[in-house]
Amino acid sequence: MTANTFNTETARSPLVCDAQAQPEQKESVTRIAIIGAGLTGLMSAQLLEQAFLRQGRAVAIELFEKSAGVGRLATRYKKPPSGGDRLWQFDFGAQFFTAKSEAFQQYLQPWIHRKTIEPWQAKVAQVAIVDEGLPHNPVSHIEPAKVWADSQPRYIATPKMTHFGRELAKALTHTAIKYKTRVAPLSSQSIIQAAPTATHSAHTDTLTGDYKTLLCDEQGIVLGSYDWVICTAPQAQAVELFADTDFAHLQAIQLPQMLACYSLMLGWNQGQVLPQVLQDKDSDILQVNDKHAVIETVFAEHHKPGREQLLPSITLHASNNWAQANVDQDIEQVKALMYQAARQILSWDEDSAPEYVDCHRWRYAATQQPCVSDYIAYADTKKQWIVTGDWCDEGRIESCFKAASAVVKLITH
Repeated sequence: MTANTFNTETARSPLVCDAQAQPEQKESVTRIAIIGAGLTGLMSAQLLEQAFLRQGRAVAIELFEKSAGVGRLATRYKKPPSGGDRLWQFDFGAQFFTAKSEAFQQYLQPWIHRKTIEPWQAKVAQVAIVDEGLPHNPVSHIEPAKVWADSQPRYIATPKMTHFGRELAKALTHTAIKYKTRVAPLSSQSIIQAAPTATHSAHTDTLTGDYKTLLCDEQGIVLGSYDWVICTAPQAQAVELFADTDFAHLQAIQLPQMLACYSLMLGWNQGQVLPQVLQDKDSDILQVNDKHAVIETVFAEHHKPGREQLLPSITLHASNNWAQANVDQDIEQVKALMYQAARQILSWDEDSAPEYVDCHRWRYAATQQPCVSDYIAYADTKKQWIVTGDWCDEGRIESCFKAASAVVKLITH
């Protein structure tokens, strides 16, 4: 079977791209390394633990994360200089997520029951930016808001978006999470023979036996040897990790085009005069209807369920196309441009200008082109390496679940 051939068993699922026939697991304890503790990595660990438990098999998982925290979801909170008990809080990554498939809806039910996840029926208003004969001072027209339809529920994590990832991590029982650990790129030397046996022939001596993957950190310190290695890192990092190997799908994982995003965070102090747009709760989200606009969406953080005690906190997301065109721009210049665009939408004056302003760059925020149609997990089952992530799909939270489900199918079926 060639490297570009789909395995007949796994090809029944539209989620799995398999390079070779899957070898049998002979070890009493299957050791799995997961690179990246975003939601795909965390969900993969959780679903693998559950699958191995159902099958009565032992598993030991190590999850390596280069940063100090877990989860694709991000929250920032800040205390105002004036003091007080109230804070600014910004979900400056994903603001919410949807659950379109029945499988993901079922997966979320225990988290909803624990109130880790909560539905958000936001009121969304449409914004049009018009010049009205004043090209240097455009103004915004806001249409009346409409509530999101019940047929397509949106969810948030409570009390903040980072809580979901942290609760996922806490629920793991057979997984050790290694923070601030950057795995070094793999190479041909990464494959080691765990239990070699000599085979002699008239022409050559060869070794057969169980092979494992040896992982090291960037300082060359050995992290361990593993039966399976799952990479859930962002696309550019995944390509870098496998660039010097003959990974069966190296070309495929280089195909997606990633788009950037910027998040502008604005905070108003207690008792401060707010812009008229923010003085009522007629809308929770403002959607800008202009494909050339700098700002695409405006979110009122303090309108979300359970966030009522926050100081007025607004997160604005730049459009992906504008962000990608300015991805290497100085962050202070980007902040200034987004601040100007935000002022056009929210129409504040000197008295109602925000007290707090910050900006964050997401270099790999959205997938412009998925890897290969309908496939989300790329497995070289001869080496027992898997590369996957939300970037192989639509870049949504549900994509993380789909990727994790595909990982389980590859390893346990």
